[in-house]
Amino acid sequence: MKTKKYIRTTLIVLIWLVIWQVAALVVNNAILLSGPIDTFKALIALGSESSFYLSIGITAGKILMGFLIGMLSGTVLSILSYKINLVKDFLSPFVSVIKSIPIVSFIIIALIWAGSSYVTVIVSAIISFPIFYKNLLEGLLVTDPKLLELAFVYQMKPAKKLKYIYIPSVSSHVKSAVSLAIGMAFRGGITAEVVGQPLRSIGNGLYLSKINLATSDMLAWTFAAVLCAFIIEKLISYLVKRVFK
Repeated sequence: MKTKKYIRTTLIVLIWLVIWQVAALVVNNAILLSGPIDTFKALIALGSESSFYLSIGITAGKILMGFLIGMLSGTVLSILSYKINLVKDFLSPFVSVIKSIPIVSFIIIALIWAGSSYVTVIVSAIISFPIFYKNLLEGLLVTDPKLLELAFVYQMKPAKKLKYIYIPSVSSHVKSAVSLAIGMAFRGGITAEVVGQPLRSIGNGLYLSKINLATSDMLAWTFAAVLCAFIIEKLISYLVKRVFK
């Protein structure tokens, strides 16, 4: 069954690559639209330079750091909000505002406060925080009250209550938060780099490609960013599944 799924997915990807290449041939202008062949050549050329991997590593490290900060702060504050209604009421407007403010506003504020070196971490953390806060709080709030009453009656220890009641209740919410937050963190973090222009970063590579009208290079950088986000998401999702298992 899995083999059939992989074959079907591969065929769909190949069809889209053919459509992309045909569209590039029809446009016949590499600046407006580079095809997959030119993009692959650009990726090979960029991959021959050590600075390419250094930029990817630095950007991924900063985004991952911001993601972890957002995850930790969102987790801690969601637990406090679950335990103390005053905390939940106090944080509610703050979280709503964070979710509504455009990413560019956060980028500009982060640049003013901390400069271009830290803008990626700050923006990734700000984006990740409300996702984890809302998802984890929702998972805690839907915990079966009958199970909690049973645990209270039998004086279940906190560790067992966490393992057998709370973790099963929040597991699906945490998994969805991880999947959503890592993608959003990468998009926001790289956007922050394009605006802030820190050296040795994916955002800087994208900006230079735009300045030089090198569309194939821009698409190669984009592919590298998407692939990096995909790998990190799968790795973190695997670790989360192992922890809950």
